[in-house]
Amino acid sequence: MKQILDYMPLDIVPHPDGFVIIEPDKKDQDGRLRISFWFYNLKTMVVQKVKKNFYTECKFGPAHENITRQINDYISCAVCESPRDYINVVFPTGEIGIFDISGTLIWTGDLLYHDCALRSCAPDGKNIWCAVPDQNAIVRYSTKLERVDFRIGGVDTLAFGRPMSVSRYGDDLFVCCKTSNNIKKISLKNYVSEDYKKFEEGVLRYLRVGDSEIVVLNSGIYLLDD
Repeated sequence: MKQILDYMPLDIVPHPDGFVIIEPDKKDQDGRLRISFWFYNLKTMVVQKVKKNFYTECKFGPAHENITRQINDYISCAVCESPRDYINVVFPTGEIGIFDISGTLIWTGDLLYHDCALRSCAPDGKNIWCAVPDQNAIVRYSTKLERVDFRIGGVDTLAFGRPMSVSRYGDDLFVCCKTSNNIKKISLKNYVSEDYKKFEEGVLRYLRVGDSEIVVLNSGIYLLDD
């Protein structure tokens, strides 16, 4: 495992050749936090500073300008696509916005499970999977029914250790757990769960770029060994 950054970025977004991060800088004279955007090319191992639009296009797609004009916080939200190129944007507060391919907001609402906010998102047909840290669970939200229709884990189980994010690759979900310091892999074919990776500190994000695996831990960003 190779450390790429020794701090936690404000956000990390995959790119076909690497990933983009938001680095927090010092506050300006008005007390506002300054940020900068960096692209890490995993093919050339070159790091370069990029514009905000480069980051938002990687995150929201071709309609990024229309989408970011309509939301106040384009950094802390999670994004995933659904059929017909709908774009789901989920905020840490549990609010969700669904945009069409042109960036027009077509629906908004609150994602809650037992009064706890859902966060992160991973696609599953017309549904999305989200993490619920305060309920120690992940849930499937049906966009058709506009409610949670399936749950894995719970406050009285040891299935997870405060799941912070969920991502999908192939037919598997990967759940990052902060207190159990591991990544769980769950098959979408039979919902069987197994340990995927174990670490010595909390895991916040997991993403893939080609054959490369990247994790965000409490201490920074790491590239996993082959």
